[in-house]
Amino acid sequence: MRYLVPLNLFGELIIINILLFFLFFSAQESIDIGVIVFSNIAWFLSTFFTKYYYINRSPGILTSILNLSTLFVFFILVFYTFIGFFHKNQFSDSLFLNYSFGLFIFLVGWRIIVFFILSKWLAKSHKNKKNIIIVGFSTNSIFYKEFIEMHPEYGYNVLGFFSNNIINTTKEKNLGTYSKIEKFVLTNNVSEIICSLEKVDKDTLNSIIKFAENNLITIKFIPDSSSELGYNFVLTYLELIPLLLIRKNPFDELQNQYLKRAFDFCFSFLVIVFILSWLIPIIACFVLIDSRGPVFFIQKRSGLNNLPFNCLKFRTMRVNDQAHTLQATKNDPRITNVGAFLRKTSLDELPQFFNTLWGNMSVVGPRPHPLKLTEEYSQKVDKYMVRHTVKPGITGLSQIMGYRGETKELYQMKMRARVDRFYIENWSFYLDLKVILYTIISILKKDENVY
Repeated sequence: MRYLVPLNLFGELIIINILLFFLFFSAQESIDIGVIVFSNIAWFLSTFFTKYYYINRSPGILTSILNLSTLFVFFILVFYTFIGFFHKNQFSDSLFLNYSFGLFIFLVGWRIIVFFILSKWLAKSHKNKKNIIIVGFSTNSIFYKEFIEMHPEYGYNVLGFFSNNIINTTKEKNLGTYSKIEKFVLTNNVSEIICSLEKVDKDTLNSIIKFAENNLITIKFIPDSSSELGYNFVLTYLELIPLLLIRKNPFDELQNQYLKRAFDFCFSFLVIVFILSWLIPIIACFVLIDSRGPVFFIQKRSGLNNLPFNCLKFRTMRVNDQAHTLQATKNDPRITNVGAFLRKTSLDELPQFFNTLWGNMSVVGPRPHPLKLTEEYSQKVDKYMVRHTVKPGITGLSQIMGYRGETKELYQMKMRARVDRFYIENWSFYLDLKVILYTIISILKKDENVY
């Protein structure tokens, strides 16, 4: 890890210098050592002043590219100013623009390569993994553990749980009660302690914090969402009267509504024109050849404010009476051969870009459920209906976090609803872009929950 920054810097400087040689060659000018030296110094100083150079496993590839963009703009402004003062007649504006565009593309490509090599190495390496323990057995702490296990590239190894309550499951490893934490941490090279505030009392929490700080151990907290203290209260006003809202909904602000709708319309329009215009006829032929029935499967699903709408999909099952009431299961005999492929690759969801264009759905949001499923889980899952305060999405945060496909256990739906609520309360345009990127990546991976 300590060699990552210098190696990455060395690779980026090589790219900058190679493209500078092409710039001189294109301008039919002799190579100016002064320009090359200045460009290298300018890049090095840009990384220092912007503080957007560091690359690690945690923020993700999209964050790395956005940071690179800020760094690149700073560098180009400095370099262009230098060229304008001392070498104005050597390079035309169009030539410098082409150089800048090419340099950015190559640098982005380099960062993507570095990121994925680092991720693969960290996923396979056991030497660099940090041992962590979780204090307090709760729904949130289980979700945290499952997320870490789904992302080995983060370099964490969850040793197990500490809890004063008996854990009624063989899946989660109980390491003992709270009184055994200190001895275990000191003898098992634990780097981080994760505390679920929902399950740890004040005295125990203060004791753990004191122990962690005295032994240079990182301590982090999973918020308590079991009571009113867990709500994301937001201050609002009715004239001069202050009021508290239970949760923040970013879509209450008009600018966010317009931004998300504009993106949905443009994105879905481009997908329909440049991809679905030729892909739909091809998939339709395979669907019709494989089995009798319509090309599309139209199902009533719960939308914004729980209002039903007609959700489009490619038909993946043989025509049957249970299509609208029974979830698909593993080795489901109703699924056709072509349908199995469409489900595995998520191609069956592509017609929903028409729903997005019409305004029934969004590109990113909580996945729409069939009406019967909504009715069933609204009675079983606390705050389930909150997910209907925004438009449903073709993909969503809960899907890239692993909560997609059939929900065999109730806790899976609870976690899906919890993640959907987190998305609603913490929405940003950047979060949507990140979900889209990770959706594309997840499609290329095998998902055992999709069949």
